[in-house]
Amino acid sequence: MTHKRMTGSKKKITVLIVFLAVIALTLGGALWNSYINEWHAAEAQKIIENQILETKKVVLDRQISIKEAKKLLDGYYYDEAATLLLSVKPFPAVTTEVALKVDYSSVSDEVIADRIAQIEKAKASLTVYKGPMHHIFFHSLIIYPKLAFDNKGRPAEGYNNWMVTVSEFNKMLPELRDKGYVLYSLDQYSEPDPENPGKIRPKEILLPPGKKPLVISIDDVSYYDYMRTDGFANKLVAGSDGKIYTEVTAPDGSSALTRDGDVMPILDDFVALYPDFSWRGAKGTIALTGYEGALGYRISTLPEGPELDLAKTEAKKAADVLRKNGWLFACHSFTHNSYFKDYTITMKQIDYDTTKWKKYIEPIVGKTNLYITPFGIRFKSEDPRLRYLVNQGFNVICPVGSVSRIIYNKDNMIMSRANIDGYAMHNRPEELTRYYFDVSKVLDPSRPGF
Repeated sequence: MTHKRMTGSKKKITVLIVFLAVIALTLGGALWNSYINEWHAAEAQKIIENQILETKKVVLDRQISIKEAKKLLDGYYYDEAATLLLSVKPFPAVTTEVALKVDYSSVSDEVIADRIAQIEKAKASLTVYKGPMHHIFFHSLIIYPKLAFDNKGRPAEGYNNWMVTVSEFNKMLPELRDKGYVLYSLDQYSEPDPENPGKIRPKEILLPPGKKPLVISIDDVSYYDYMRTDGFANKLVAGSDGKIYTEVTAPDGSSALTRDGDVMPILDDFVALYPDFSWRGAKGTIALTGYEGALGYRISTLPEGPELDLAKTEAKKAADVLRKNGWLFACHSFTHNSYFKDYTITMKQIDYDTTKWKKYIEPIVGKTNLYITPFGIRFKSEDPRLRYLVNQGFNVICPVGSVSRIIYNKDNMIMSRANIDGYAMHNRPEELTRYYFDVSKVLDPSRPGF
């Protein structure tokens, strides 16, 4: 009896254990399934979030590319703008749920294709320019008119006649742009003639309808010693940011690097703001003498030694930055001697002058085929002195003249340029207003005698 009871109890216990095990397995399975489902849901959410993040990154990249392409298009870099848009990242494959959570309507493939079509249309609209060729020139800008016109350094009359103030230059630029002018590099007006070795020919100028090419040049840019106390910059300095700066001494004696002390940085910043004012990054031509160095560095007058080595290094840094930013260099003679002005310069003198420029200035700014004549003199086409310059590699020569034209003399090009200064604004206001800017709006009231 006792044995049967014990056996029955064991059976009951076994059944109970099995029952409890079944319950445990059932509950465990349910918990496990719940855990698995939650894990799968979390993983699915991560996938969605990653897809959203990846898609947003592509949207941002495309927004940046569209913005950069617009800037390139404004600067007439048609092929570069189209290439940039053709290389945009594709959108990742995503679910409809993800697509509904990201707004990419402004950067869709259709939008990109439309922008590329606009670029191609703009490029196709370019026409050959056949109008007048305008070349205007300045000297270094007056920063502090009170110092320039106080008659305590050089006489105010000279500055008043031949210089422009920073204020005036800043007012000229928007008016030039409004008249449809586009900065065009002086070295892009001619090209070698493939059918006649050693000769040159006009180079085709393509511009959008209504636009006109403009060359700007700046004479001297040596910041001569006589200018030191008269309200001009001291020198040009290469910044670590790839920009050019002017070193300026204020009336109180303090010095600083600025971006508004001469034509170069001012024009750089204006083009950055209005890329359509420059054909493919072109700026202007800096015409250098050499008898007091270049760009504010006394590289031709300092004795051999560490000071001269440093001046050469810093001058070359400045020249490299300028070239990289679209500036050209031209020879403006080494001496700027008066024998140019009265045309008495001999072959021996012009050889001496040119040789000195090539020795001292060319190593800093690099070789150039551009020659901007001192005092704006114009040699006749067969003058031996002109032939000498051409044989020295200067086949683009720019005198001063009021006629906006270019003459091609088989192996050289002569381009007239017009002076923009106080003298011109006083004596030719109607001409300047007709072609370039409203003199009455530009003129600095601090000028004496106006």
